[in-house]
Amino acid sequence: MKRLALAASIALAVSTMGVGPAVANTTTTTQASAAQEGAEAPSEAPADPGEGDDTGADAADPGTGTTEAEGDAEATDPPTDEAADPNAADDGATDDGTADDGANDGAEESAAIEAGFSLEKTEMTAEEIGDPNQGIRYTVDPLKAGDVVTAEPGEATSTTVESDGAFTGTILGNTELKAGDTLDVTVTVARAGEESKTFSGSVTVVAPDDEDAEADLTVSPKTQNLDDFMNDGVKITLVNCVVDEEVNFRITRQGDPDTTIWEDSQMAGEDTAGFTTFIPGTGGDGWVGDFVVTASCGDKSAESTFTVTEGDGDESNADLTVSPKTQGLQKFLENGVHLTFVNCHVDDEVNFRVSTKRDPDTTVWEESQEAGEDAAGSANFVPDGDGGTGWVGDFLVMATCGDESAETTFTVTDDGSVVDPKLAIEPKEISGEDFVNRDKGVTMTVTECEPGSDILFEVWGFEPSEKLYDRTVEANENGAASVQVYGLDNSPAAYVGTYTVKVNCMDQGLSGEFVVTGTGGDAGNGDDPGNAGSMPRTGAEITGLAAGAALILGGAVTILFARRKAQSGR
Repeated sequence: MKRLALAASIALAVSTMGVGPAVANTTTTTQASAAQEGAEAPSEAPADPGEGDDTGADAADPGTGTTEAEGDAEATDPPTDEAADPNAADDGATDDGTADDGANDGAEESAAIEAGFSLEKTEMTAEEIGDPNQGIRYTVDPLKAGDVVTAEPGEATSTTVESDGAFTGTILGNTELKAGDTLDVTVTVARAGEESKTFSGSVTVVAPDDEDAEADLTVSPKTQNLDDFMNDGVKITLVNCVVDEEVNFRITRQGDPDTTIWEDSQMAGEDTAGFTTFIPGTGGDGWVGDFVVTASCGDKSAESTFTVTEGDGDESNADLTVSPKTQGLQKFLENGVHLTFVNCHVDDEVNFRVSTKRDPDTTVWEESQEAGEDAAGSANFVPDGDGGTGWVGDFLVMATCGDESAETTFTVTDDGSVVDPKLAIEPKEISGEDFVNRDKGVTMTVTECEPGSDILFEVWGFEPSEKLYDRTVEANENGAASVQVYGLDNSPAAYVGTYTVKVNCMDQGLSGEFVVTGTGGDAGNGDDPGNAGSMPRTGAEITGLAAGAALILGGAVTILFARRKAQSGR
C-alpha cells in the first residue's frame, strides 16, 4: 500500500492526563503475574528515580536494546572463574562448590536484569501517537516491584513499578511528525543493586487510511477540434495530493512516451489538488492526434489521454470531478466533498446539485458559483451535521454552465464512527380512557445513545404549540432510556388531540408524535418496547394540576382548549 507523506502536527513527549505540554511524564499500567519459582524479592529499598538513567551502562553488551531476555544464567549463580573474579579464591567457597551468604549477596548486586520488551504497534499515524487513548504502548515482562522505568523520547521522567509482573507504559506526543518519519523509542529499567537494562525499538509514522487514496487525474476536454484546442488548450487537474506539495505535469504524444512535448509544475492547494492549463499557441495541424498526460505528486502518479481532431467536434467538453470519490462517514461529515466543473466560460454561472442515487429528483444540496479565469467552477459540499448514518450511501452530483452539463457520483461508507440514536413511541394512538390509566399511557423509548449520557424528553401540544412536559433521564449501560406519560384528569376528553415528542441524545435531535382519541377501548397495549422495563424509566402526568408554573400553564391551556373543542362539538 502506498503511503502518503502527509505533514501532521502532533506533540511527541511523554505526558499524562492533566499535565500541560511543557511537562512530560510516562503513562503506565502494571499487570501482576505469578512470581518465578525460587526467585527472591529484592532486599534493597526501591531505587531513587534518578538511579539507572545511564543508557550507556550496557554499551558493551551486544544484547542490549533487543526485545528478548538476555542470557540463560541464573541471577543467583556466584562467579566461579578466578580470572573474571580476582577474589574468587577468597570468597568463602567451600569444597563442595557452595558459597557463603556474602558471596550470594555480591552475585545479586551484579546480576543483569532479565526481561523481554515489545511494542504494541510498529506503524502508527501521527494522530494515534498523540491520542491519550492510544499512544505508543510498550511492555516489559517481567519486572519487580520497585524497579524504575524511564521511557524516551520525552523528558525522561521515571515511573516506579508497583508490583511484580508485566509492566505496560504509554508514550504520548507534541512535536511535528509526518508520514514516513521513523521514531526511535528507548526504555531503561533500573533495579537496586543490579545493572540497568535498556531496550529499544522504533515506530514508523504512516498516513491515515483515507489519505492512501490514489491520485485522480482529469483532463478536459477529452476530445476537441483543432481550432478549439489552439485557442483554449486542455485543463489538467490532479487530486488527492498534499497541501503545498509539488505537482508535476507532462504531455507526450501517444506512441512516443520518451519525447516530452510540454511540462509544468504547480503547488497543491488547500483542496489537495494541482491544476494547470496547456494552450499550444503554435503548431497548426501538427497537433491533430492522440496525446498522453502524466501527473505526479509525492509517490503518487496518474495517467490520462486527450484527442485533437480536424473536424468541428460536436462532443460535449464539460468535465465534472468529485474528490474524494469514496470516504468514511466521519471524514465526510467533517470535510465533505470537493466539486469541480471545467470548460465553462469566464464569469459563467456554474450550478452544482447533489441528490441520492435512490431518489435523484430530491435535492439534498445545491450551490451556484461563477467560473473563474480558468473557466472552471468549484464548490465544497459539507453536510450540516444532522442525519447521522443517514448520510451513508451513494450520491449523484450534477453540474451545469451555459449549454454544458455533466454528472458523476460519490460514495459515503459506514465506518462505525457515528452514534445513531432511535426513538420509539408506543402506542402512537391511544384512547382518552387508556391515556388517563396510569398502568397504560404512552411510553417513549430512546436506544443507541452513549451509555451514561443524559437524554432529554419533551412533550408538546399542537394547539397551542406549548411544552407540556420535560424530563432528563440517564441512559443505561445499553444506551437506552424510557419515559412514560399519562393524564391525571378524570375527564379523558380533556386530552384528545395530537402531541409532539422531542428528544435530545448526544446533541442529536429526534422527534415523533402520538394521538389521544375520543374513542373508547384499548388502542394500544402501552407496554415498553424492547423490554423497556429494564431501562431507566420515569412516570409523568400531563395535567393542568401538575407541579411547576410552566407545566401548569402549558397543561392548563391545552386542557381548556380541548374542553372547548369538545363542547363546541356537542
